[in-house]
Amino acid sequence: MKKVLALLLSLAMVLSLAGCGSKEPATKAQEAGGEGAAASESGWTPSQPITIMNYVKAGGGMDIATRKFVEIAAKYTDATFVVDNTPGAGGMTAMEYVLSQPADGFTIFAGTVSNVAYLVANEEDLEKYIWGFQWIDDIMADPYSVMVPAGSDIRTLEDLLAKCRAEGTVWCGPSTGGAKHLAALQLWGALGIENATWVPFESGPDALLAVIGGQGIATVGNPGDVEGKDLKNLVIATNEKLEKYPDVANFADCGYPELDELNMWRGFAVKKGTPAEMTEWFQKLVDQVTADEEWQKFFADSSIVVFNKTTEEFEAIIKDNIADYIDILKSLELIDASYEG
Repeated sequence: MKKVLALLLSLAMVLSLAGCGSKEPATKAQEAGGEGAAASESGWTPSQPITIMNYVKAGGGMDIATRKFVEIAAKYTDATFVVDNTPGAGGMTAMEYVLSQPADGFTIFAGTVSNVAYLVANEEDLEKYIWGFQWIDDIMADPYSVMVPAGSDIRTLEDLLAKCRAEGTVWCGPSTGGAKHLAALQLWGALGIENATWVPFESGPDALLAVIGGQGIATVGNPGDVEGKDLKNLVIATNEKLEKYPDVANFADCGYPELDELNMWRGFAVKKGTPAEMTEWFQKLVDQVTADEEWQKFFADSSIVVFNKTTEEFEAIIKDNIADYIDILKSLELIDASYEG
């Protein structure tokens, strides 16, 4: 009897030890310090798929950024992301959808500075369409560039300014009141160009073709727009020279360092009232993605600067955009003098 009891006790100890030692294999995300770490620090864990709503069609700049984000994020989290596209009304269609959803963090808006420009130019309610959101992560800056035909005798910014100051010039670009038009107006004001005309085209690519064809002297776009086209970057608005265009001047080189802050930002927002634990979780994930070598190389190849500027800094940038756009559009009488947002 004692031998049987001893045998049973030994067997129980073996089973107990086996149970203590058993463990589910770690996921790739957990091994990389991903979702498990983020959830334990913020107290929030995604319990259902997270939809990221793009306001652009598939293949647009923000769509490419969002889909690459989801791809890289899979290294650090086991959360499921769904990328959707709802274009229309300068982003307002997608914004309306996100604002109609619960403020629970499971629907994210993927926006750009173009949304701000559209809303101001159309005198929309900024309290709803901007400040109805918490802007949680500014993830990149696509610098603005002044571009001219590759075969042009304009070789420096000073060459361009001399022509613009001596005679009326035409610049081709996308829609009036759009982000690139407003960037051009900011440049003209700072550079003392008073007699230029912005001729709008249906799309950015159409405007580039017009410049190549000699219908305008220059345009404002992004550095990568010259790839595969008979165009050249004359000056790029960036504080640090781009790896792909090391010999192209920035505005600091030309004596206008303040203009190197002009860029097309892209980032993420959630409906105001979303739990702080969720935004902290997501911001940590963005930190991990931003530091990822694959993410950095992908956008360096596209001449885009990546980072993670969170709510306080991001919303300060948006406030500056709004103030600048209202001032410019009022001065040109493109919006009502009483409009304040």
